[in-house]
Amino acid sequence: MQVNQYAKKCLGALAALALAGSAVAADTPLRLGFIESITGPGAAYGEAHFKGTRLAVDMINADGGVNGKPIEIFAEDDKSDPTVGINSAKKLITQRKVNVIAGSSASLVTIAFSRENEKTKVPLVVGVAGSPTITKQGYHYVWRVNVTDNQLDVKAVEHFFKDGGKRRFAFLAENSDYGKPPTKSSADFIRSLGGEVVAYEEYNRGETDFKAQLSNIRKQDPEVLLVHGYYTEGSIIARQVKELGINAQLIVNMGQGVPKFAELAGAAAEGVVFPTNWAEGADPRHAPFEKAFKEKYGVNASAFDAAAYAAVQAIVEAARRGGGNGSADIQKGLPMLNGFETLLGPIQWDAANQNDGKVLLAKFERGQIITAK
Repeated sequence: MQVNQYAKKCLGALAALALAGSAVAADTPLRLGFIESITGPGAAYGEAHFKGTRLAVDMINADGGVNGKPIEIFAEDDKSDPTVGINSAKKLITQRKVNVIAGSSASLVTIAFSRENEKTKVPLVVGVAGSPTITKQGYHYVWRVNVTDNQLDVKAVEHFFKDGGKRRFAFLAENSDYGKPPTKSSADFIRSLGGEVVAYEEYNRGETDFKAQLSNIRKQDPEVLLVHGYYTEGSIIARQVKELGINAQLIVNMGQGVPKFAELAGAAAEGVVFPTNWAEGADPRHAPFEKAFKEKYGVNASAFDAAAYAAVQAIVEAARRGGGNGSADIQKGLPMLNGFETLLGPIQWDAANQNDGKVLLAKFERGQIITAK
């Protein structure tokens, strides 16, 4: 299905779900705001975020809802644009009167609109976006159940240093608050281990020719190359890595660990490794989720689907522990979730409302995503 067709289906289905929730709602249903890149360059992430969120809402409502009331969803398309994301948050909070917001998978969008949550004291629970900046803004009403891109990328390079015996690393990062922080952290970590950072290059989102940066990297003969950015540019980079004959092990960030990367990169995706916080079949306790997802959508769940589902799990449990479905109740319940088991593992908040979770490695093999470690 084309992305624009899926976008229409996503928004139409969410609107219908909201109406259905309203029809059966009693006094205080949980009003869930949903901000996502249904269109724009991050649409592949938005599709997964929608699927995981919708499945969670359907299953929870079928089981009686939250505190005896259904969940209502009010969706906004951020179009992968921070300004649109801010306007979406304002609309959800002031017009739709939502109690909590989930989203977006786009880090720059989430960073931009999260200030609205902080100002209005409406909790934001992030399940997909990975920029470490999101939970480093000093906000009290912003919570994240997934691990950061820093944690993910560092774990990936650590594996190749400690377990793979690699010593020469190169890095290529999107020149943004999405790409640079985790890439620089990974480079610093390799140096701390005694490894060598032989090259560090950056690029701008929207570029299509990366041969200048890659030629500089090739001259340094790295054993490992980590690329952090969106799959739109990353898939082109993967092809150009092959064209230039760079023989390093290619690692991409979790945001590129989606089927669209393999589709766009073609044969160049083969063997590319990425860190992730969830993998199908890795935990037998997740079999009911995997089965329900496959039955509903006809495809296997991805880490992004699972992370979106986990965010709704956290919101619902916070409402239950907080004693109600209002914003203040959810905010009260969120700190009580330490030890609560989600698809991403047990929640362990730090002082910045950032969860600490597991990291797995996966790779592309024959166009499919499989667990690598």
